[in-house]
Amino acid sequence: MLLVQSNTVLPTVFDLYDNDRLIKWRQFRDNLETSLTPLEDVAHLWSRAPFVNTYLNPHTPDKWPDPWHLVLNSKLDELAIVLGMLYTLKLTQRFMASRFEIHMSTMEASRYSKYFLVVDNHVLNLEYGCVLTTVELGEVETSIIWTNSSNK
Repeated sequence: MLLVQSNTVLPTVFDLYDNDRLIKWRQFRDNLETSLTPLEDVAHLWSRAPFVNTYLNPHTPDKWPDPWHLVLNSKLDELAIVLGMLYTLKLTQRFMASRFEIHMSTMEASRYSKYFLVVDNHVLNLEYGCVLTTVELGEVETSIIWTNSSNK
């Protein structure tokens, strides 16, 4: 996926490989420190991630990859994308003290699981590329599958 800015095509994090990908991801996180729209920036970035079928098990968070392996691996199912959003924000000074929760909802008609990231009073991934408030999440039946324990 390439971003176009001022008639210049810029690669995203996901167009790069190995250390170049990690460097670009670090630069992106650094920019979040002063961004006027950091949550929207994260939602937009991860909406462009390559997607695969179910890969991570929501019931075994102890087996989820660390941030660097997740970004390098490119095995990004919906849960991994939400985990990537979490890591992207959590690895900044700006969001270090924020409350994070990963929610799961099973869509009744398809038995398909959908994952959301709650950051304080905002929801990422309820709609791809968008940031909503927890009011919108209240309309969806979910269960919390992970939360940062320091703020329980």
